[in-house]
Amino acid sequence: MHYFVTMRFASYFKPSFYSFVLVFLVLTMNNCSLIFPVVAPFSDLPEPTGPYSVATHSSTWTDSSRDETFTADEDYRRLVVQTWFPIAKQDDLSALPYIDDPDLRLPALAKQLRLPLSLIGHFGDVRTHSTAAPDDFDWHQDFPIILFSHGLSGMRFQNTALIEELVSHGYVVFAADHSYGANITIFDDGETAQYRAGKRRALNADFLNTIDLTQIDILVGDLSYIIDVIVADSTDSFLNELPIDRKKIGVMGHSLGGAVAITTMAVDSRVSAAMILDGWYAPVPDGVIRSGLDNPIYHLGQEQWSDPDNYSRMDQLFSHSRGPIFKMLISGTYHTDFTDMPLFTPFSLLIGYTRIVDPIWLNDLMRVNTKSFFDVYLKDQSDIELKKILRNQHDVSSYIFALPTP
Repeated sequence: MHYFVTMRFASYFKPSFYSFVLVFLVLTMNNCSLIFPVVAPFSDLPEPTGPYSVATHSSTWTDSSRDETFTADEDYRRLVVQTWFPIAKQDDLSALPYIDDPDLRLPALAKQLRLPLSLIGHFGDVRTHSTAAPDDFDWHQDFPIILFSHGLSGMRFQNTALIEELVSHGYVVFAADHSYGANITIFDDGETAQYRAGKRRALNADFLNTIDLTQIDILVGDLSYIIDVIVADSTDSFLNELPIDRKKIGVMGHSLGGAVAITTMAVDSRVSAAMILDGWYAPVPDGVIRSGLDNPIYHLGQEQWSDPDNYSRMDQLFSHSRGPIFKMLISGTYHTDFTDMPLFTPFSLLIGYTRIVDPIWLNDLMRVNTKSFFDVYLKDQSDIELKKILRNQHDVSSYIFALPTP
């Protein structure tokens, strides 16, 4: 599904008269750029809790083995790939902004959100807890790798709070803007790839079959290509210096990215475990659903989708799988709650973009469960702590923990 939803008040959300008045005033004021930061300020992300600080680096990668099928030109598939990795703890870290190129990205986000640009201009002031990659870094240990895949019309850093937490505890994370499926991709040379994966319209059968299901192979190819690059003997000095364990690779995805993560693990034996954030299972190939998987899967998402077939397909996949399966369903949440969106401003709740009332609580839940899951299956730690977290979590509507029958 779309990372950002069209502006509407969800049926489950009943704003007060004051809320309607506030929205009306904000949307009709001439000086929105001055008023909105006061009425609905954006907050920085929660700090990561691990023993390491976080550095990040972005660059354009070109896969010369694949044609870019979203364009009519004879050109290769290009991706902007961002890497987050641990560095020694820094108390005076110079944090980078959340938005990488506000002059290009903010107008694209405003168009997708169907809001005036003046209402989100101050989003460009939000800071992360990541610093620019140092010129050199000397580690005497290697860290497991996690690849993140965003949802339809999302962006590579849409789950930065979770990514930074993982990195602060000793993981290296790679994420790409899936070109033409992301909200916007901004290449190193200044060229852009606008969202082309489908028009913003109702999710009917024709839309699903002709737009989304046909591109799953492209996105899975993106992840496998990234793995190819990072496990190969690269001439890229940055990749060569990264402290990565190339034999420990996990995947993580939100929405359509969850389908990409599942399918990548099904076809690429180098992937060991998959964390799915409110995953969309319709694009997962039927063959994968029928055959299931041998590797660990953790699904963490809302209690019920508006499309009941989504979780029906998920349960079919899980019933046919032979590896450890974890499922946690959280009441009072909505699809975009499993991204950074609710952490920025309570205004997203007011206008129906998010549903979670306590986003810090949900963020902590996502962080703890995701880290514990990957600690077991990428760092070979005991599963005692993960089981304890699952069994002691009383604030969720339900969870299922299943292991293969001996």
